[in-house]
Amino acid sequence: MNADPAFGSVLLIEDNPGDARLIEEMLREYRDDPPIEFAHESSLDAGLDRLVDVDPDVLLLDLRLSDSTGLDTLERVLGATDTVPVIVLTGMPEASLGMEAVSYGAQDYLVKDDVTPEVLARAIRYSIERKKTERELRTRTRELAILNQLTRHDIRNDISLVVGRAREVTEYVEPRGQEAVDEIIQSSNHVLQLTRTVGDIVETVTDDEEVDLYPVVLSQVLATEVERAQELYRDVDLSIEGEVAGLRVRANDLLSSVVGNLISNAIFYNDKDVPTVRLSADPTDETVVVQVADNGPGIPDRRKDRIFAEGEQGEASSGMGIGLSLVDRLVTRYDGEIWVEDNDPEGSVFCVELRRTG
Repeated sequence: MNADPAFGSVLLIEDNPGDARLIEEMLREYRDDPPIEFAHESSLDAGLDRLVDVDPDVLLLDLRLSDSTGLDTLERVLGATDTVPVIVLTGMPEASLGMEAVSYGAQDYLVKDDVTPEVLARAIRYSIERKKTERELRTRTRELAILNQLTRHDIRNDISLVVGRAREVTEYVEPRGQEAVDEIIQSSNHVLQLTRTVGDIVETVTDDEEVDLYPVVLSQVLATEVERAQELYRDVDLSIEGEVAGLRVRANDLLSSVVGNLISNAIFYNDKDVPTVRLSADPTDETVVVQVADNGPGIPDRRKDRIFAEGEQGEASSGMGIGLSLVDRLVTRYDGEIWVEDNDPEGSVFCVELRRTG
């Protein structure tokens, strides 16, 4: 007999005595030394009561019980425990229901007529491992969110103090030292923008819920981000061109991060004494293409296709990639597209196509 100790206890909720007996026999056949602790309940209510008293390694659940049927059965079980992996048992005609159950949160499903001792044991082992990985990922996600909050708070406070003090001493600095002070202020403000970006990245990767999209007034987002950039960066020629009033796009509140990061990159990685950035919107019946054009050094053709890749950075910098990676991630969530073109006569134009909505 197999002496695999990967799991030791099983709770079965099944109202068919014959099926329950068959499952128990398969478990005994798979391993009898040490024996698997097997508990069986024939109703959902009794199974949930038993779940309070025992902590099984896995729960096998029939979705057609005397007191509950369908996915409501699974939802009640998942509501009662978030630590025990659940494997759904279905009949042959219900295989599609089993697949839907996995999308609801079950770790796996088994068609009763196809179950063998080996298939059952393998499904149990894999489900336990997947649930363990899921718990570890959830824990790390919570830790990451907490660390992000603490880090952003402390860094933003300290950098804001640096900016404030640098501006206070500006009037006392000799002209030849003013350039250094300006660089301190500019770089410090960019760090503030990066802390915002990092926080938004963490929010996107730790959000377990389906993305909720709704109509966003584009003109408000553009105006807010332009005003924010003008406060952060000195000696910038930044404006919105054309008519953008009345345009609504399908997005969420993180659309501000898309616009803010594109503006920030256009300014910070610009090689001109006075960076020029122009925002505009080109609407069609179904979409809007938001354009952020600059007069910077431009982007070589060989890098245009991969500049939004995670970790991709500017050739003369060490930080460009983090913002553009976030932008690409968010635009994809909005079912949009992003690309970069050459500006005329110099610089780049970042184009973001978004879906219009009423």
